[in-house]
Amino acid sequence: MLKYKKSILSLASTLLSITIIGCGYDNDGKNVVDEDRLISVTPLFDINSSTMQTVVNQLAPGHPAFGIKGYRVVYKTKDDKGKDIKASGLITVPVASKLILDGLKKKGKNFSISIVSDQHGTIFPDSDAPTSSVILSKKPTDIATLFSAVGGFMTIQPDYIGFGESKGKVHPYLLEDPSASTVIDLLKSAIKFADENSFPINGQIFLSGYSEGGYVTLAAQDEIEKNHPELHLTGVSAMSGLYDLNLIGLGVVSQAQIGRVDFVGGIINSYAKAYDLNLSQIVQEQYASKFPTLYDATKTATQIQEELTDDTNSFFVPSFRADFLQNPNNKLRKEFVENSVDDFKPNTPTKLLYCSGDKTVDPRIALSASKKLGVDAIDLNSSLNHTQCAFPAYFFTLKYFDKLRSK
Repeated sequence: MLKYKKSILSLASTLLSITIIGCGYDNDGKNVVDEDRLISVTPLFDINSSTMQTVVNQLAPGHPAFGIKGYRVVYKTKDDKGKDIKASGLITVPVASKLILDGLKKKGKNFSISIVSDQHGTIFPDSDAPTSSVILSKKPTDIATLFSAVGGFMTIQPDYIGFGESKGKVHPYLLEDPSASTVIDLLKSAIKFADENSFPINGQIFLSGYSEGGYVTLAAQDEIEKNHPELHLTGVSAMSGLYDLNLIGLGVVSQAQIGRVDFVGGIINSYAKAYDLNLSQIVQEQYASKFPTLYDATKTATQIQEELTDDTNSFFVPSFRADFLQNPNNKLRKEFVENSVDDFKPNTPTKLLYCSGDKTVDPRIALSASKKLGVDAIDLNSSLNHTQCAFPAYFFTLKYFDKLRSK
């Protein structure tokens, strides 16, 4: 999960006049849950509209705010071996104030709720997972506040396998099937929960995600469009994601220095577990032996980096590195190709957002994916780095989703 130096709530002064207009449009299409994946729901917070109004008034006086209720959901999903596993996620539900309801009534509209599933970026400690961070901080996440309190969306945020309820399991980092399942099963659980509690959801579902979350978003979109027509996707925004894993892998292994060795180690750890690969045949033993404790959801990115080397020659086993670069049938390389998420043609309006100043995720990844997918790739800023790019990306996404839900 990215830590933004500038709070995403500062978008509110610009967004409120846009998003409130889009709220309350009815949609006849309802999502139907075809299987029960929900296990339990635990309330986490209940903040009334008056309290949220105080926050919003500091940014945009006079604009109405939604109250929000937050819940920790435990549900069943599939792991990297296709077996059922318990996972968790955060659901944040907007509660319309009398001011908002009266305004909609004057327009002849009823209040209804669209769903946004937002997939977080790469995290390492469990404390950064959506439900864990809320339990620790006792306040909603910035993303949930943006989409729910400001925009009036129901926001769902999966913790991912390896965090929250499933802490202790290896996180299936950039693995297509478990990434998609984690989102889809939480969506189904959220819909069931909403129906049981008479929340006025309207059938519209949006997907968004940043960095790893961009990858997870496209993985979920592909699976939903192919196999889950009962889930009605309305719009998708994938931001600064890692879509073509073969291209990324070749770039990393061919360079003299690894830009983010914590990311690279996490990917290799994930694939080694999923495909029964011998870590010490890929990574030098002195580093491979540390992976079980480095990637156990207790270490920060900095702590992981301190235990590994960013020198490519020293990190990788030389024979593996040579084979990966020269042999298209290299086992890891083949799995990277298989798990890339830029190999389908979306049916849902989709945007790929990136910043050309990003040195962590090469902008060429988004440009290549846009050509393969046949969707727009939009450069938001030429000078912002990977972390900084999240701010305009979410700004664009909320406006984009608001426009689509208002049609």
